[in-house]
Amino acid sequence: MAAARPRLVVSKRPPDVEPLPAAPAPPGPPLPLLGAAQIAGAMTVGSGPGGGGGKGVGGSGGSGVTGAGSGSGGGSCDMVRWVQDAVRDDQAVRRAVIAASQDMDANGRAILVWNGDWLQSRNQAGKGLAGVRQAIALEVAFAPAECKSQRMTGLAVLKLEDRPGGAQLALGKGSWRWSDLLGAG
Repeated sequence: MAAARPRLVVSKRPPDVEPLPAAPAPPGPPLPLLGAAQIAGAMTVGSGPGGGGGKGVGGSGGSGVTGAGSGSGGGSCDMVRWVQDAVRDDQAVRRAVIAASQDMDANGRAILVWNGDWLQSRNQAGKGLAGVRQAIALEVAFAPAECKSQRMTGLAVLKLEDRPGGAQLALGKGSWRWSDLLGAG
């Protein structure tokens, strides 16, 4: 039996069609701000595994985020430092967070961007301050497997400015792993 000969496919150029404009996402509620009492004892750079000793206790601020941090020290994973450095090192992301903090009149309160799901900020099509979400996801994605699977309890707070009252981000929930930040939609 002879092999079938390929058929010549003639394609006509499609007619010009005007694209339909996409409807902008409706503005959502503002991202939650967590005050000093709510972030007291949260994991920060140097307070958790790989970054020194300390025991953290997350606050409960009506956002469903509570719990105790596991600051046992030892080990080589300092994910809070790595993630904070990644966000600080990306100047566009850093500027966006500082601007959002000023727009929200945060005054030292931390902007909650992830509580088991990336929270969508006002006037943004994507969840979790899109640039922040991308910077964090890249850092977590390329972290060693044992660091990504590190069990966390409560909040982690990233400080974008060293000055008192500077911009801060919070992420976390009762019990979570860094890898959870990659799978949340």
